[in-house]
Amino acid sequence: MNNSLYFNFYSGVSGDMLIGSLMDLGVEIDILKKTLSKIDKGLSIKLKNVSRGLNRCQLVEPVIPKSLDKSYNWDELKKFIKHIEDEKFVYKNSIDTIELIEKCESEVHEPEITNPHELGNFDTVFDIVCFYKCIEILKIEKLYHSGIPYSQGEVKISHGNVSSLAPVSLNLIKKLKIPIYTTKKNPNFEMCTPTGLSLLKNFNHNEGLSGTITKIGYGAGSKDFKDSSNSISVCWITNFDFDNYKIIETNVDDMSPEFIPYVFEKILDLGANDVWSQNILMKKGRPALKISVLSRDNLVGDIINILKKETSTFGVRIISIDRHAFERKIESVSTKYGDINVKLKMDSNEIIGIYPEYEDCKNLAKVHNIPLKVIFDEAVKQFNNLPR
Repeated sequence: MNNSLYFNFYSGVSGDMLIGSLMDLGVEIDILKKTLSKIDKGLSIKLKNVSRGLNRCQLVEPVIPKSLDKSYNWDELKKFIKHIEDEKFVYKNSIDTIELIEKCESEVHEPEITNPHELGNFDTVFDIVCFYKCIEILKIEKLYHSGIPYSQGEVKISHGNVSSLAPVSLNLIKKLKIPIYTTKKNPNFEMCTPTGLSLLKNFNHNEGLSGTITKIGYGAGSKDFKDSSNSISVCWITNFDFDNYKIIETNVDDMSPEFIPYVFEKILDLGANDVWSQNILMKKGRPALKISVLSRDNLVGDIINILKKETSTFGVRIISIDRHAFERKIESVSTKYGDINVKLKMDSNEIIGIYPEYEDCKNLAKVHNIPLKVIFDEAVKQFNNLPR
């Protein structure tokens, strides 16, 4: 199974919205508190249930000691993150994100301006570290999101009035190739903050997604507006992992069927996943065999060579397919006839199929001179008698 998240940014994106929505999916707050305490013993987090429009949302409230509540330069912000260097995933992504914001801001300001402005407060570190810790806790493999609203209007920052999408935000959108959509909203606040946008750096911006929604979370921004819900939603989507394989196939109608087992053996010895044949009728009504081979990309060339040299074919077809293998385990069971390996088909931790290995059963049937089915049934019986 593959666990993915899809975020809907219907009223923008910010760090606290992202964290709130992830907390609503079930992140244990005590784990976050433990990580934050490594940065400063007084640093913590609170959660509050709030309503935004018709949605019940989680609102994140940072608990930041007064000693930390001031402006910092980029190196000072990164120094705080050094305290969680032992948490490799969170540390690396947090540093990368800070450096991304630093680069994008330096590109839109005058050369002599080197310090962060609104981004230089401790909230930036808090949001970034908490976001990546939530992703780690939830064991999410892929992140997706909707487009973000390109809003009208202006906001006031330390340099004066700017568009509601600040210059650094626009630069982040350009650099990360984040899709946008226009909106007629004319808010007097930032719908999309630089921190929120920077956290989208590991998202799949343009890929399709399919699967089943298993959980939904809602996260709120700190302000409550009349004309905007100032919130986001996130859907936990479960889908299957697919591996890319190739099917190499060819039709033969003029070679002895006696040679087919030898060809199969050579292909399987090479490491192909499977090989099989089907009876077909060719275009002039002549009976023939279609030989098909399932394999990874790296064996395609060698398989083609075997088919070229060992069969009468004049060409092959190569088809790309997606393959999903069900979870399986191999266990050994002792029977009165001998030990037999048993293949188990699993669904999470539940056994949903028991299949004794054919070769083991065949060998024991020959040794004891009894029907193969007797060996097979005995293996299943003894496996079911094992304590679980």
